[in-house]
Order: sequence, then C-alpha cells, then structure tokens
Amino acid sequence: MTKKRTPSHTSQGSTGSTSSSNDMYLSTRTRKSISKSRRSSAVDEKPPSRRASVAAAISLLSLPSFNEQLNAAQVANALDVHAMYKVRVDRSSRKLEYFFGEPTPVDVCISEINKEGLKAMLESKVPLCYFLYHLLDEFSSENLFFFLEVEQFENYKKKTSRKYKEMARRIYDTYILNDSYLEINLDDRVKRDIADQMNADNGEICPSIFADAQTSAYIMLESSFIRFLHTSVYKDMVENCGYLNIHYGQEVTNTALNYLTQYLRHQQNIVIMHSQDHGPLGDSLAEMNIKHYDLTKAIVNGFIRDLFDVDYFDPWSSSSSVSSSSSLSSTKPTHSPSKKLTKRRLSQKRRKSERRIST
Repeated sequence: MTKKRTPSHTSQGSTGSTSSSNDMYLSTRTRKSISKSRRSSAVDEKPPSRRASVAAAISLLSLPSFNEQLNAAQVANALDVHAMYKVRVDRSSRKLEYFFGEPTPVDVCISEINKEGLKAMLESKVPLCYFLYHLLDEFSSENLFFFLEVEQFENYKKKTSRKYKEMARRIYDTYILNDSYLEINLDDRVKRDIADQMNADNGEICPSIFADAQTSAYIMLESSFIRFLHTSVYKDMVENCGYLNIHYGQEVTNTALNYLTQYLRHQQNIVIMHSQDHGPLGDSLAEMNIKHYDLTKAIVNGFIRDLFDVDYFDPWSSSSSVSSSSSLSSTKPTHSPSKKLTKRRLSQKRRKSERRIST
C-alpha cells in the first residue's frame, strides 16, 4: 500500500524563508540607497595614481607663495608711491619758485626722511650724500647709481635720438652686463630680457627696458636704508643737518661732501698699498682695483655735479687719479726732494747769481 508523500515542513520553511529574505532585502533598499548605488555605478571612484599626485605637488610648488605675491605687490605699490611722492615734491618746488620768482634752495629735512622713508631720501640732496657714503662703505653703491641713472634715462624726452640709445648702452655695459665693474645683483631672467631688447634687430629701445631691474634695485636700497638708520653715519647726518631744517648752508653741504672725499681718499690709499705687490696675480688685481676706483670716482663726481652743479673733485683730480700716478706702475715710485735739499739748491743758485753780478 503506497503512501502519499506529504511535503515536508522543512522545505516549505526554506522556501518561505528565502521568499521572506528576498522581501526583506528588497524592503531594505530604500530610495536613498538606490540613488547612492546609481551614483557609484555612474562614476568609478579610482584612487589617484602616484604620478598624478607628484605632478600636482610640483605644480603647487611652482606657483608663487602668498608671501611672494604679497612682496611683489608691496614693491610695485612702493614704486608707485615713490613716483607719486616725486610728483608732489616737484609740484611744491614749482609753487615755491613761482612765489619767490626764482629757484629756491630747499632740501628735504631729516624729519621728512624719518616719516616717509626711502622715497624721501632719494629726493634729497645733502642727506643723500650721507646715504651714499653708507652704500659705498657696504659695497652696494651701484644700486643707487643705477636707480638714479635709470630715472634720468626714463625722463629723457627725445626717445628716438642717438643719445638715448647711448644712454641705454652705457647703463647696460656698466650695471647689467656680466662681470662689469658695477654689476648689480639681478635675476637671470631679468638680465636675459634686457639683453634681448638691447640686441634686437630693429634697434629700438623701449623706455621701460630697465623697469624690472629698477624694481630689484629699489628692494635692495630699502634693505640698505633700514641698516643705515642704525649707523653712526646717520647720527652724524642728524647732528650736522638738524632735524627740521629744509635749507642747508654751504658749510653743511661741504661737510656732507667731505664724507665722500674721505672715502675716496681712503680707497685710493688702499689701492696704492695693494699695487706694491708686483707679482703676476698682484698686477692683475691692482689693474682691476684701479679701474674700479677710477670708475667709482667718476660716477661720484657726476652724482655731485647733478645735485650741486659743481666739480667737487676738480682741485685734486690730477693728483688723485690712481691710474696716472707713477706709484702704481711697475717702476719704483719717485720721492719728492726733502726741505734741506731744496734749501741747499736755492743757496747755491743765489751764490752763483751773486758771483755773476760781481763780475
């Protein structure tokens, strides 16, 4: 007798459990989870490769930092402020000239320099001599010479004349060219840009050819000016010029110019002392020092001529030209006769003349 097999409860339970689990699985997939799965399927999130991360880091490093951008903006702003201050000083001098009917010898007072900083110092005359002495003493005078010559170059009216091109060439050969005697510290990019413009085929000189170099010189002058405020030369300037004086007499002016004379005489003695080494290396160094000294002396003389309209080094130019003195040649220096010897010669001449008269 055959028995009908009844379905087991286990199979029914298993099927029921699977169906219920499927229902639970579907019920747990809410709208939010479905949308999240769609987003993940639409965009494959891959971890960044090592090469991409390194390239991103290099690109970030190549970008200028915030401090560099801030410093560049401050420098550009400082040059603009300096130009505005110069316009204000020129306007004030024209008003005084119109009021008095003649040019007035008004200078910048020390109080104004302490208040306005470097831009006021660059517009002064007598105080600028003390600042130049400080720059000469710390071997950075080329920054001031270059800055002032570029200003003259930019203010020259005949932009297409031959003299204008000669001015640009002289500035380039003196301050920009590699291994020049008064070469200023510039970035290679700035030097290349200036060299490309100087050697252009069209021969035209842009008025702003030295703009970036002048900006660099202004930055270095700012640092030198901050150091100048803490030197004994600054104290001498305040003591000799006064704090609120806007007119300096001839005695005060000569005192300031004597600082420059004192420096050049000291450098001349140093060059003469080092030139006594007659070895092959000593001769080459002596020749280089002589050229540097003569060039510095000529530029300082031009600096004084532009400010005060005098040739201050004229009285001792013949004796102070190191390159023309015999003491710097390879021969022995000639000594001047002593006083006793000259008196003896004079007495002998007198006796001869008396004998001739008696005969």
